[in-house]
Amino acid sequence: MRSVGYDFIKNKNMFWPVTMCMAAVFMTVAIINVIVGLIVNYYDSTQSVYWHVLSPFLIAAVLLIMLISVIYEFYTFRLGGYSLAKQLGARRLSLIESIPEESLALRMTEQLADTFLIGTPALYVLPDEVGVNALTAGFNPKDTSIILTWGALQTLDEMEMYGLLSHEFNKILSGEAAENTRLKILYSGLTTFSQWGSKIAKRGFYKNGQARDNKFETLFVAIGAVIWLIGSLGVLISRFIKYISLGSRTYRNDQKTKRLIQNDANIQTLLRIYVHHSGSQIHSEYAESISHMCFANALSQQNWMNIHPSIEQRIFELNPALIQDLQLENLKKLRNQPLFNLFRSLEEASPDITTPWNSPQPLPLLRLSPISFALKDAIKPLNPEIRDNWQRPELIQRALQTATGSREVMVAILMIRQYREFIPTEAEVSRAIVDALLHLDGRVHISIFHEACKNIGSMPATISRQFLTKLARIIQEDGEIGLLDALLLETVKHELNLLPTHTPTSLEDVKPSIVRLIDALLHVQQINSDNQLEVREKILSRILSKDELEHYRDISDEPIDLAEILNDIAGLLLRERLSILGVAEICLWNDRIITQDELDVLQLLYWRIGFEAEEMIEIMQKKNSLMII
Repeated sequence: MRSVGYDFIKNKNMFWPVTMCMAAVFMTVAIINVIVGLIVNYYDSTQSVYWHVLSPFLIAAVLLIMLISVIYEFYTFRLGGYSLAKQLGARRLSLIESIPEESLALRMTEQLADTFLIGTPALYVLPDEVGVNALTAGFNPKDTSIILTWGALQTLDEMEMYGLLSHEFNKILSGEAAENTRLKILYSGLTTFSQWGSKIAKRGFYKNGQARDNKFETLFVAIGAVIWLIGSLGVLISRFIKYISLGSRTYRNDQKTKRLIQNDANIQTLLRIYVHHSGSQIHSEYAESISHMCFANALSQQNWMNIHPSIEQRIFELNPALIQDLQLENLKKLRNQPLFNLFRSLEEASPDITTPWNSPQPLPLLRLSPISFALKDAIKPLNPEIRDNWQRPELIQRALQTATGSREVMVAILMIRQYREFIPTEAEVSRAIVDALLHLDGRVHISIFHEACKNIGSMPATISRQFLTKLARIIQEDGEIGLLDALLLETVKHELNLLPTHTPTSLEDVKPSIVRLIDALLHVQQINSDNQLEVREKILSRILSKDELEHYRDISDEPIDLAEILNDIAGLLLRERLSILGVAEICLWNDRIITQDELDVLQLLYWRIGFEAEEMIEIMQKKNSLMII
């Protein structure tokens, strides 16, 4: 305890916070005294409202309670950040007893500690908090703890978790974590009554996390509410003081974190919080006292004078271009949600913004019949090694040695896929390359396409966009588009660095896109139309509710942008993406042989939404061999 007090006093940066805290205490005591004075004056008009017979006792009692609370907090924090974790009821994470999400956070914490040459902070989780948030407490790296919510562990992927933890490490390196801990102690006197009231009221509802039912529950709630109401004055004043003294530092921390890690991982974290159903709110009775320590708002967005700006404003400050993209995207989708409606106009965005590539208009319809070659070629997929090592004509091999030749090969393959045996006479591609490809087994074409894609070389942005547009027009020349062609175009975008960064999305917003993806998957299958409808209903019934299933019962005939749909789905939570893929695999290929086109689609789909596909391909190949035997 002596060490905590010494650390507290010797810090020169605490002069201003201590002064502000003293001002908050003075305001609280003065207002309480005046309120009681009004009551005393009502019964005895000779008593002054500002100084009455109860003033000395009242001021002494309030100051004594505040002093005891601060001393108790000093004692509680004698062990640094570990003490706050214990106070909040957090559970320490251990690599031996951790689930995969916890192991990821632990490994990432160790890596960041090694990178910044500091001791590895202890990692805790708040098991009952579903919002996405984090806070750091401690006076020096040796006693520092990072506390994550359960929602953060369950929701964030690797990049988003990296952004969250980097933000917390920035606080440790800058000394802000220690300052926040001292502020927690300082302002504890103002929030004590509110915490007591919340604890007592909760006893009327819950016991050990379970709803309770007894004759005293109403009494607990009533007493807790009265105590909380008395303490709300201190909460309001402390919030006001924190708002005016700490409200501007969030933007600064975001920018410092971005420079520290030299990427946009913290933007991805903010985007994930934005689409999360619970946001960043923490429901603990300590939420008020730790709000200034958190990554994002620990309180409801409807509260006055939140210390942290809204998520939308923070994203705007970090990347105005991203806000513009999201605004245009939401206008295009006609979503009835108040997205970024309080922001500055689109015209205020940076003039240096790079316009993203968009699919050529008019958008195509979904292809209702699969493009495939002779039936014998579509029955069984080739082994990846055999396909990669398949003997290619000398003309194709020479073309793949140059960037120009590789691009011409890619154009030819897409034309053959689109028109099959019919190649337009006005096509700007070597007829010899087309003939050489037509004499090859059709199952080898996609392998050649991937090889050519790796050899196209770097191109100026304008030329890259023109090349993408050329490929897109080929695959939707007849007004229709298939999933495999769209996925091949995504690989070209990736090679040209034009693949948009996935934007975190919520499942409810993306359900129309999921339905369209399922429809696109079905149209790759070598099964008849009646069975397609039956399988479609089986898949959708596992993903949608009954009302939603009825809404999407008919296959839409509206124009479709499969690239946009794939990017939306790539922004879902990891478990949601896995669930969609798992349902599709079970319903489509559990009892039948997978074809080469279907396997190519599945492999590229895994890649596009963020998974490795090698193990899946091996499993599918083994299943095919068993079924054929």
